[in-house]
Amino acid sequence: MKILQGVSASAGIGAGAVYVVPEAEQAAVDKRPISESEVETQWKRFLQAVEQVKKDLSAISDAAASSDNKEQADIFAAYSVMLDDPVFADQIKKAHASSLLNIEYVVYEQYQLMAETMRSTGDAYLSQRADDICDVFGRVVNSLLEKKRFDVESVPEKAVIVAKMLMPTDAVMLAKRHPAAVVLEEGGVNSHFAILARNYAIPAVLGIKDILQNATNGDRAIVNGDTGSVVINPDEVKARQYERDRAAEEKREKELAAFKTKEAVSSDGVKFGIYANIGSTEEAEAASKEGADGIGLFRTEFLFMNANRILSEDEQYKVYSKVLKTMGKKPVTIRTLDAGADKVVPLEELTEADETNPLLGWRAIRVSLAKPELFKTQLRALFRASVHGNLRIMFPLVCTVEELEKALEIAAEVKQELKEEKIKFAEDVQTGIMVETAAAAFISDFFAGMADFFSVGTNDLTQYSLGVDRDNTRVSYLFDEMHPAILRMIQQVVKNAAAKDIPVSVCGEMASRPVGIAVLAGLGVRNFSMSASQVCTAKELLSKHSVKEFEALAQKALNTSSAAKIKKLAESLLN
Repeated sequence: MKILQGVSASAGIGAGAVYVVPEAEQAAVDKRPISESEVETQWKRFLQAVEQVKKDLSAISDAAASSDNKEQADIFAAYSVMLDDPVFADQIKKAHASSLLNIEYVVYEQYQLMAETMRSTGDAYLSQRADDICDVFGRVVNSLLEKKRFDVESVPEKAVIVAKMLMPTDAVMLAKRHPAAVVLEEGGVNSHFAILARNYAIPAVLGIKDILQNATNGDRAIVNGDTGSVVINPDEVKARQYERDRAAEEKREKELAAFKTKEAVSSDGVKFGIYANIGSTEEAEAASKEGADGIGLFRTEFLFMNANRILSEDEQYKVYSKVLKTMGKKPVTIRTLDAGADKVVPLEELTEADETNPLLGWRAIRVSLAKPELFKTQLRALFRASVHGNLRIMFPLVCTVEELEKALEIAAEVKQELKEEKIKFAEDVQTGIMVETAAAAFISDFFAGMADFFSVGTNDLTQYSLGVDRDNTRVSYLFDEMHPAILRMIQQVVKNAAAKDIPVSVCGEMASRPVGIAVLAGLGVRNFSMSASQVCTAKELLSKHSVKEFEALAQKALNTSSAAKIKKLAESLLN
C-alpha cells in the first residue's frame, strides 16, 4: 500500500482500477528546412488544419450546449476564439517565412514560446491559460501531422485515470468513460481541465510528482478529492475506511445542496448576501448553479490575460452581457481593469515597464486614468451591457479622492457620449471602489460620500498594511488577514459606510474562511464574495450562529493582540 499526497482540484471520493494514460507523442516534432517555394503550400495546410480543429471544437461545443453543459460549451467556444486570433496567426506566418522551417515545427515552437512566456510571469492563472494554448494549438499540430491522442475507447469504464498531464479536450473525451477519479502529476486547480472535472463531478487530485512511478495499470486506487490523498493498492482497513468516507461524503453533499435554494440567514434572522468571485463566463454559470446571490467580483483583467491582447469594445460587451444575462436580476459587480504588478496584460507600457516594486507601481486605476481611451472603451462596453442585467461598476486600488473624482468624471463622459449616439444603457448603474490600502480605509468617510458601495479586498489590504509580499516564502508567514490592525481598519470602513448608508462587502480570501466570516459578520459586514464552491458552506455556517454571537466574538477580537489568538477565539465559537 502506498499513500500519496497532492492538491485537491475537484471534490469527491472515487475508487477503482488504475488506467495510466500514455504520454502524448507530440513532444517530438521534427524540424526540417524547406524551400521558399514550399512556404505558401505549407501555410495553406496550416489554415486547413485550423479550420479542421475549429470544426472539431464546434461539434464538441454544440453537443455540450444541447446537453445543457454550458461550462464546457463556453470553454470550447473560447478555444475557437484563440484559433481566430489574427495577431498570433500573423506571428506564426512571419516566423514561418523568415525561418524557412516546416510549418508543424514553427507552430509548435511559437505556441510553446507563448506558453512559456505566460508561465514565466509566476501568475497561477496565466500558467493555467498557457495549458489551454498548448491544448488548442497542440490539436492543430496533431492535425498537420495526422496524429491522434490516445484512443478513449481503450480506457475502461469507471477507472481511476492516472496521467502526467491532461488537457480540457481530454477531459471531455474521458468523461464518456465515467471515470471514478483522475490523478495528475501536473496541472492547476483553476485550469480548464479542473473546471471540467468539477463540472462532471469527477474527483480529481493534481500535483503528485511521482504518481507515474507508483501506479501501474490494474492497480487499485482510492482518490480523495476533498483531502488530496491517493492510496494505491489499499489494505483492508483503508478499503473499509473508503466505504465509510464515501457514505459520509454523500450525506454531506445532500446537506450542503439544500442551501443552494436558501437565503443566507443567521440563526437570529439577520440576512446576508453571499456572492461569487469570477474571472470568466463559465465561472458565472457555476455561481448561478451554486445559488450565489450575485457576482461580488468579476476580475476583467483575466479576459485580457487569457486573450493575450487588448479586447475591443464589442468583444468586452459580449462577455459582460453574457455574465449579466446568466445572473438575471441578481447584482453583478464588474471591476475595471486591474492591470499591472503580477497581472500582466499585453499593454506596451506595462510589458516594457522596469519597476523596482511593481506592486507599488503603475497598476489598476492608475493605468486606467493614464490611458483614458483604454478606460473609456471598457466603460462603454460595460454601460452598453448594463441593459442585460443588474450591473455595478467597481474601480480598483483607489487611494485618493482625486482618483475617484476623475474616474467618475470619465464615466459621466462615456454616458453622455452614448446618449448622443442614441445607444441604450441603464441610467442607474452604481459605481463603487475597492478598499485595498490603509489610505483608502482611513479616508473611507470621504469616499462614502462619493461611492455607491465599498468592497474590501483583504488580500491586498493585508499585504500593503503589513508590508508583506504574500508570494515571498521568506516572509509569507507574516501575512495574516486576521491581524488586529486589519480587523480595526475593516471596522472603520464598515462604520463609515453605515454613516452614509452604503453597503460593504468583503471579497478577499478572508471572506471564504469560516473564522474570517465569523469575525467579519461580528464587525458588521453583511455581504461576502468568494469562489462559487464555497457559497453553500458559507450559508450553512451563518445559519448555525446568531449575529449576537458573532458580535461578541468580534469585540473580543478587536481587543486581542495577535492573529493566532483571534483565530483560536473564532474556532472555539465555530467548533
